[in-house]
Amino acid sequence: MGLYRQGSSTVWWMSYSFRGRQVRKSTGTTNKKVADTILSKVKTQIAEGDYLESMRGKNKTFADMAERYLKEVTPDKKPNTQRDDKFYAKTLCKFFGEFYLNEITADLITQYLLKRKKKVGPSSINRELAFLSASFNKAYKLWGWCRENPVSKIKREKEKKRVKYFSDEEFLRIFSLLADWVKPIVLLAKNTGLRLSNLANLRWVEVHLKNKIIILDGEVMKNAETLGMPLNQVAVEVIGTLFKKRKLHHKFVFCHKNGDSFTNWGISAAFKKACVEAGYPEFRFHDLRHDFCSKLVQSGVDLYTVKELAGHKDITTTQRYAHLSRTKLKQAVSALDKLS
Repeated sequence: MGLYRQGSSTVWWMSYSFRGRQVRKSTGTTNKKVADTILSKVKTQIAEGDYLESMRGKNKTFADMAERYLKEVTPDKKPNTQRDDKFYAKTLCKFFGEFYLNEITADLITQYLLKRKKKVGPSSINRELAFLSASFNKAYKLWGWCRENPVSKIKREKEKKRVKYFSDEEFLRIFSLLADWVKPIVLLAKNTGLRLSNLANLRWVEVHLKNKIIILDGEVMKNAETLGMPLNQVAVEVIGTLFKKRKLHHKFVFCHKNGDSFTNWGISAAFKKACVEAGYPEFRFHDLRHDFCSKLVQSGVDLYTVKELAGHKDITTTQRYAHLSRTKLKQAVSALDKLS
């Protein structure tokens, strides 16, 4: 085990034993001190058991990691999550793509975040970090491509929890500017509070018109629990109209003429377009879900019932609407009259 030169070459080579075999490799330098440092580092890695790990991921880039993640991990996820993974991988590859994994440090990730903050909000940044972290976890814990997950050192962005609902005037103005194909989706969203992904992928087998209910299996729900959503008259009429026009080979409630379901992005973009044209650019599709919960609370429905209808896993999520319960607030204030 040591340094040597080959023939007339001035480059130093190193020879060392690994797992009972003699390994000969170029150090890539003509400086003996540097070559000796490189050889010492290899010896240390072998002694600490890290050599094999460092060799596995030596030439792996972020693009390699993202490609393998999309091939091996993403297919087991829900359709809308698969689309998200592909989008995040493409976005991250524009910055990290050619970097080797050992070059992607917490400092480099911070530089990326500074650039992204100029274009997107905290929520988008956190979703991108989540994909980056999940990919590194696989590369680190399962594939042996790197020695750590640098994302673990990065603090997530603070997301502002917003509760926004529509006045009658605002909603009617927006609704009048919607494309015809998206109007039934918006009406059902406003009257059921279902998430965009659940609406986009809603199948006829999940709709029970006779019993006026939609039953969603836990596999498609964010909280992994089955949801039975009762339908009010507006929702029944929306689905009933679509049912009359339905073609037998169409399995999705909302779909193109060829039977393919509308995408989350397409629905969201169509709604956003109408909001902007109506003069309310701050609204987004998810606000229809907030509107559903807000109006229930304003009508005197208790928070636990709202929790069940919204499919919230924890009551703390529902409590963001508590301040809208006018009846309870009035009762609380009126208690002071008894003390006067």
